[in-house]
Amino acid sequence: MKTNIKNILKASLLAAFAFLSVGCNTDPEYYSTVAPETFFTSQETVWQRYMRPFTHWKWHFATNTHNAEVQDATTDAICLPTRNSDWYNDGTHQNEHHHVFDTDEGVFYNNFYGVGMGVALAYDALEDIDTYVDFEALKFPEGTKETMLAQLNILIAHLYMDGLDKFGGMNIYTREESKEKVVKGRATDVETFEFVEKLLKDNIGALQLKPSLGYSETTYMYRGFAAVLLARLYFNAVPYTKGAKGEMYKQCADICEDIIKGNYGPYALAENWNDIFKHSNYTCPEMIYGIPSDPTYAGSDGSYWARWLHYNTHVMMGGATYTRWNGYAIQPSYAPDGTEYTFKLGRPMAKLEDTDLRKQPYIYEGNGEYTGMLLMGQQVNKSSRAEKGWVANGAREYGGGVRIIRDENGKLIEHPNGEQRIIYMPDAIARFALGNRIKSDEDKENAVLVYDWVEDGTPVGRKEIGKDAEGKSIYEYFEIDRAELKHLTSDINSAEEASGYRLVKFNPFCDGLEYHTDLRLRNPAMTPVARLTEVYYMLAECKYRLGDKAEAARLFNEVRKRNFADGVDPNPVTEENIDKYRILDEWLIEFLGEKRRRTDLVRWDAYVTENWWDHQATNDANKNRFPIPDRSIASNNLIEQNPGY
Repeated sequence: MKTNIKNILKASLLAAFAFLSVGCNTDPEYYSTVAPETFFTSQETVWQRYMRPFTHWKWHFATNTHNAEVQDATTDAICLPTRNSDWYNDGTHQNEHHHVFDTDEGVFYNNFYGVGMGVALAYDALEDIDTYVDFEALKFPEGTKETMLAQLNILIAHLYMDGLDKFGGMNIYTREESKEKVVKGRATDVETFEFVEKLLKDNIGALQLKPSLGYSETTYMYRGFAAVLLARLYFNAVPYTKGAKGEMYKQCADICEDIIKGNYGPYALAENWNDIFKHSNYTCPEMIYGIPSDPTYAGSDGSYWARWLHYNTHVMMGGATYTRWNGYAIQPSYAPDGTEYTFKLGRPMAKLEDTDLRKQPYIYEGNGEYTGMLLMGQQVNKSSRAEKGWVANGAREYGGGVRIIRDENGKLIEHPNGEQRIIYMPDAIARFALGNRIKSDEDKENAVLVYDWVEDGTPVGRKEIGKDAEGKSIYEYFEIDRAELKHLTSDINSAEEASGYRLVKFNPFCDGLEYHTDLRLRNPAMTPVARLTEVYYMLAECKYRLGDKAEAARLFNEVRKRNFADGVDPNPVTEENIDKYRILDEWLIEFLGEKRRRTDLVRWDAYVTENWWDHQATNDANKNRFPIPDRSIASNNLIEQNPGY
C-alpha cells in the first residue's frame, strides 16, 4: 500500500474537487463543471475526489477553533478571558465558561454544521468513487477500492461520534438516503451509537495494518485508528446513551489491550513527552492517526495555537513574524495573593510536579528540539542560540517593559473600600489613566502603583518621593507582600496581556534560527487525532472501574515516567491515591489543550456538578449536551431541540 499512501499525501495538497449536473434531460451537457464520467482519468484525480471530505474534516478537527472552545474552554482546563478590548465578542467566552449555552451561538452551529457537512461530503465522495472509477483500468493496486471506501465509512463514523458526543442523537443517513437527498429528523442516542458501532465493525477489517513502527503517517487510516474509535465509543457508552447501553468498560479494555499488544499494528509510546508534537511527529511511533497541519503541506498556520501566543512572542523567538492573537491561557492555580485555589478540578500548574519536564518555559533549542511547554515568567529566550537575548516587551498595557507572564489570570483592580489601594498599572498606561483613577491628593498619597512583577512572581510597587533638579519624579521601589493583594480579582471578564500562562505544544520548524529566517510557530506536521497514550489511559481507567487499581496505577505510571529526568516520578499513581479526581488530573495534564477535556468530565459526571476557577456548577444535567443551533432547526424543521433549551 506504499503507493496509496504517497498518493494520499500528494492529493492532500490539491484543491477541492466539485461537480454539478446541469440540465434536465437524460444526457446533460457540462460547461463550467466537470462530468464525473470524464474526470476520473488518472489515479491523481481519484485521490483528489477521495480527499475532499478529509479537507473539511481537517478544518473541523484541527483548525476549527470552535471545536477547541466547546471541548476545552467550557471546562476547567483553559480559558479565553476578555483582555481589555480583546476577546469580549458579545460575551461569548464568558458564557462558555459559565455554561450559559445560547441556541444562536455560532460556536455550536459550526460544530453541528461541521459534522453534517462532513458526512454529506464523505457520502458524495463514496458514491462517485464506487460508481465512476474503474480501478483496474487505472492500474490501482489490488484492494485499493475496498480500503478507500472503508476509510470514507470510518470518516463518517468518526464525524457522527463527534456529533453524538456534543449533541446526542444525530440525523443518521445511509449512503442511499444521502444520494436521494432524504430529509430526516434526529435519531435517538442509542440508534446513533449503534450506527457508529456498525460502521466501525463493518469496515475495520478492510483497513490495512500499519507497515512498521514509526512508519510515516499521512492521511491514511490504518486499522489501529478504527480500533481506537471503537474503544472510545465503548469507553463513553454511558454518557453517549444516557445509560441505555450500560457500562462497556470491559469491551473497551479488551480493544485497548489488543492495541497495546500490537494486534492492530505496531505502535509504541514516544520516548520523550514532546516527540508527539514536534515538526517531525509524522514518524513518531505513538501516532495512531493525525491530520496534516503544517502550513508547508496543508496551507494552514494553525489558528488554534496562534490564539495562545501573546502579541510579542515572535520577538522572544528571534524576530520573525507570524500570527499571534493573545487569547487562550491555561486556567490559573493561584489567586493574586499567591494562595492556591482549593477547587478539586482544574489548577493545571499546581497539578504539574515541579520536576516535570513540561513545567518549564518554552525555549527552542535548534535542530527541531525544544524544552518546556509554557510561555511563563520573563519572556526572554535564554537559549544559547539567542543573539544578545531575545526579549519580548509588552504590546498593550506593558509597552516598553519586559513582559512577565504570570499564572494569575485576570486584571488586578483597586481596593473597593477606603483602605490603601493597590492599583495595577505599569507606566505606559498609568500616564494616561492614573489621573482618572485618583481624584484627590489624599487618594494619591494612599495609592501604590504596582508596575511589574519580578521573575519569581513577586509584585513590585513604587511611590513618588520627590522631584529631581529638572522636575522629574523620583520613585522609591519596593516589593509588595502578596498578602496585600487578597482583595484583587481574577476572573474571566477582565484580564490583560500578561495574565495566564500560555500553552505551547508545538515546535517552530526552523533550523536557521541564527539567521532569523523562517521562524514561524506552527502546528506540528500532523495534529494528533489518536495517540497511544490515550489507549493506555483508557485502559487504566477501565481497569480502575473494573476493580483492578494496581494495574490502573501501573498503566498511568508507564506514561508518566517519561515526563521526569531519568524516569524519577515524585508522585506516582498508587492504589492508595487513585480515585476519580486523580484520574481526571492525569487526563487533564497529559491532554491539556488537545480538545477532549469536556468529554472526560462528562464521563465522570463532573462537567455540570463541580466548581472551578470563576465557574460555579449549574447542576443542570441538560448542559452535558449542547443546544441544537437555531439555524440548523430553521433549515430542517424535523430536527428537535435538546431538553433544557
